[in-house]
Amino acid sequence: MSEQQEDHGDRARALLGTLLMTAGSVLAVLIFCDRTGDGLPRMPAIWYSSRGIHLALCGALFVLAALLLKSPPGAIPPPLFETIRFYTRRDCPLCDHALEVLDGHRSVLPEPELIDIDEDPELQQRYGDCVPVVELDGQVRFRGAVQPELLQRLIDAAYQRQQSGENNEQPV
Repeated sequence: MSEQQEDHGDRARALLGTLLMTAGSVLAVLIFCDRTGDGLPRMPAIWYSSRGIHLALCGALFVLAALLLKSPPGAIPPPLFETIRFYTRRDCPLCDHALEVLDGHRSVLPEPELIDIDEDPELQQRYGDCVPVVELDGQVRFRGAVQPELLQRLIDAAYQRQQSGENNEQPV
């Protein structure tokens, strides 16, 4: 199956799953209104004669929707970088802000290794007051602050490299 056909199949599954989830939600609201007597609109006679299956039908809709919307195994991409070393020091507001910026990209970045330079005289001499320092895969990328726009560019470039590397590995 081609990548385009898989994409169309994934979209169809997502649409069907969303429709089933919406139908289940509407049914759940109707059941709630019926059970509590809160302003249920006039319903057809079959609604009142089939009350016993409402919950089962609602549950089945939610289960089917969940199965369709579930990501296939391996769908979560691996992190775009192998390592992140985050050089910091105590009571550093810039470091706190930089960690927040990195945390905003948690889905594509590995967990940062936090290194307190106050505990190592050599690191104190090397980085001094230039913290935070962020090292991605062994290369220093940020000093003093993490700029969200530059981080996004690095992530985009790594994603492009990963995609082109994956495409080159596939047999033609």
